[in-house]
Amino acid sequence: MRKRYYAVLAGLVVAAAGIGVPAAAAASDQRAETERQACQRAFDRAVWEDMDSFNKRDEARYRAIIHQDMVTVGRRGQLFIGYDANVDPVVNEQFKVPYEYSMPWTVTHTVVEDCKMGFAILDAYYKVPSQNINRHYTISLTLVREHGKWQVIKDTVTDVVP
Repeated sequence: MRKRYYAVLAGLVVAAAGIGVPAAAAASDQRAETERQACQRAFDRAVWEDMDSFNKRDEARYRAIIHQDMVTVGRRGQLFIGYDANVDPVVNEQFKVPYEYSMPWTVTHTVVEDCKMGFAILDAYYKVPSQNINRHYTISLTLVREHGKWQVIKDTVTDVVP
């Protein structure tokens, strides 16, 4: 009888230990998923910040979202390397044009890796109604996260040919 009692008791101990491991793993998986979702939201917000600050001609916000080592490949293949080469033409020329423009966009794809870097593909249009301009672009933004802040480090603009 005692042998049977100890065998049942041993089985219960083993079963209880087995239950604890999956529960801890599930809690860890849930925590990781929550962190991944928070990271994705922060990344998405940074992409929005880049595009919204451009559309609103908001120099301070635009300067803050651009990384010091940014590189842009323009729609004609021209390269802009470094912070000043990327920011100065935008704030000193584009933000000061005497006409209204907009660049509506839709994010079509994103990838975020380890909450350190990510990229977004955007379907965008550069519109200047007063000049009858409506250019269609695919924009690829690459962002890095340093010191808890997402910034654009690479921007590639490609004409979409009808």
